[in-house]
Parts: sequence; C-alpha cells; structure tokens
Amino acid sequence: MITDTIANAGRYSALHPDFTDAVRLLQSLDFPNLPDGQYPCGNPNIRLFVGEEAMRSREDAKPEAHIKHIDIQVPISGVETYGWTDRSRLKNGLGYQEEKDIEFFDCIPEVWLDIHPGEFVLFFPNDGHAPLVGSEQTIRKAVFKIRTTDTRMSF
Repeated sequence: MITDTIANAGRYSALHPDFTDAVRLLQSLDFPNLPDGQYPCGNPNIRLFVGEEAMRSREDAKPEAHIKHIDIQVPISGVETYGWTDRSRLKNGLGYQEEKDIEFFDCIPEVWLDIHPGEFVLFFPNDGHAPLVGSEQTIRKAVFKIRTTDTRMSF
C-alpha cells in the first residue's frame, strides 16, 4: 500500500509499466468537474471510474482484495477512511468472483487511515482494503483499475 499526495504521485511511476499513464491522468484530470462514469484512458491496462458511493461504518466495512488489478483510489468530495490488512492475514474469504476480480473477507481490518482530497491510496493485490468508511452518507471518488504486470495486455 502507498499513500501520498497527488502532487508526489510521479515518484511511483517506475514501479509498474502503466503507472506513468495513470499518474499523468491522476495529475491532469479535473476530478471535481468530471461527470460520473467510466473514462477512456488511452491504455487498455487502465480503467478509470468516477462516481458517488455510499459510505459505511467501520463495523460494516469488510476487506476486499484483488488478484489481477492494482487500485489507485482518490477521494474527491471529502475524507475517506480505509481499513487495511495484508492479504496473508485476511480471514473468512467469501469466495473469489473472477468476473469482477474481487473477494470479500469477513474479518476486521488491522489498520485504519484517512485519505483527504488531493491525496491517493494505491493498493496492490497483497493489500486487503476496506474502502468507503466515513461519517458522511456518500462520497465522490475516482478509482483507477490497473492490470498487474502478469495480466497486462500489450498494445
């Protein structure tokens, strides 16, 4: 897991072949003024979604993990709290959904962190994460889904 400001995102470009494109979008798009929806990225290994999501309490937040994608999550309208646990310590898996590349776990995250507008959090497949925690009813956010190096398409 990596957390930092959007201004510093370029520091992480060398970690993955598609991070340069993701960082360019992260630093150039006017997220508050983008309508909800999925956006073309010019790179088939990156999908970008912007939308409003319902928030939940820590007690209702179940960790999730992916196998084929890395997430970059960006709160737009307010502070978002995330739970985190290393995937090796996640318990009570509820079944991997291959078509959505997600598995939820019935356990409590070990660590909690707040991400503010102007910041991002990056989750690798080994990062169990419980997003959408907060006191507001909803949050607008952007989520980048980036294929892992072993599942990426060449173009």
